Amino acid sequence: MKAAPDFILAYRSRATFSPRSSEGNVLIVSLVFLLVLTIAGLTSVSISSLEEKMAGNYRNYQLAFHAAEAALVEAEDYVKDQVTDIGNFDANCSNGRCFGGNNINDIGVCSAGSFEPWNDSDVWNSTGRTRQVTVDLGNVSARARYIVEFICYSPRYPKGPVPSPLKPNEWFHQFRITVLAEGGVPTAKVMLQSLYRKVL
Repeated sequence: MKAAPDFILAYRSRATFSPRSSEGNVLIVSLVFLLVLTIAGLTSVSISSLEEKMAGNYRNYQLAFHAAEAALVEAEDYVKDQVTDIGNFDANCSNGRCFGGNNINDIGVCSAGSFEPWNDSDVWNSTGRTRQVTVDLGNVSARARYIVEFICYSPRYPKGPVPSPLKPNEWFHQFRITVLAEGGVPTAKVMLQSLYRKVL
């Protein structure tokens, strides 16, 4: 009996590269890359749009703020030059002159109370209860308006002794001026207040 020869059968496989077999991979990579670029582009457009809105809102706020400052100066001049009688200040804020307290003419017991007309939207929505500024700044949706409140009396020399109510020349008439202004759109609003003291 013959012994079987010892040999090893070896197979060698050869990998073949065909350009046609990689077309699917290139297409997938290209689509993924295109998707990434699209997302980046949309994000950039969204950020630009948001920044544009922010810039527009900031501009409208600045317009409203400058209009309110100009109106505050005009309102203070109005109190200085034209308010000569506190008797026409009332709780209805007629013509923008407000007083919601008691004993308006009595220095000793005058009380302004807790009257806050600037918080009342009806006051600002009524032309007969506010005053409109005369200066036209342009680029704003409406001219600023203001009210003047009489909030009783304060000593001319607050660091000294409290003067006698019988000496009116030692007292200031104290006013609170509130201004409401709009920017380039009606929704951009700024309200400013100042205290103004005057000897009548």
